[in-house]
Amino acid sequence: MVEILCPHCEEEIALDDSAFGEFECPHCENEFEWGEAPKTRPRSAGEGASNGPMSGVVALSHAVHALGVLLLIIGLFSDWVVILGGIIGFGPFGMSLNYFGESATIGWFEMSTFFEDMMAATIAGVLFMVLAIIAVISQIIHVVFRIMLHMTESGSLEISMEMAYRVYNYRWITSLTALVCSVAGYLLIQIGTLVSLGGEVGFSRPSLFVVLLIGVLGGQVYLMHQERLMEQ
Repeated sequence: MVEILCPHCEEEIALDDSAFGEFECPHCENEFEWGEAPKTRPRSAGEGASNGPMSGVVALSHAVHALGVLLLIIGLFSDWVVILGGIIGFGPFGMSLNYFGESATIGWFEMSTFFEDMMAATIAGVLFMVLAIIAVISQIIHVVFRIMLHMTESGSLEISMEMAYRVYNYRWITSLTALVCSVAGYLLIQIGTLVSLGGEVGFSRPSLFVVLLIGVLGGQVYLMHQERLMEQ
């Protein structure tokens, strides 16, 4: 909060730090202006917002980000690292065993109880789980931001200038966060399994799913960058 003096009656008035625009003095009821609008503002939030057809880059970026949400949610219950041709797999919530149609899953906290030599994989797995969840949340937030901006541009949603400014600028951060957390999580569990197993039952490798996932997330970050270049 910031305290200012009314230019008419010189009484103190408390305003938010980010407040700007016209205000009415609660003491003398006269109007006055305060603050400055953000220097960078989304075109969709002000005059001159584009109502033309959506560009190919933006449309493709929408589709890729939506696919990223779907893959990340599926990834919470899929193997990211596999050993012995998929007989042993490691996902965000633990290790899976698949043999002759039978499958079983051991959580990360249970693993430290049953396999003392898997402590490195257990620690890496817990961190991997946290990063995977952060990636999912970031991706969902990004898509929500996209929907809000699209609705604002079409005139079907009205939001404050401050909210539009945050939504517009946080798109890049949320898109990048999903990729960084996914790559970091994969590297953690890959290193953890290599240290714990040491090649005793074969070397771990990325599953086809995680290759597709990281490829899609990398593509969405590239498209998000192209969008930013187009908006400058």
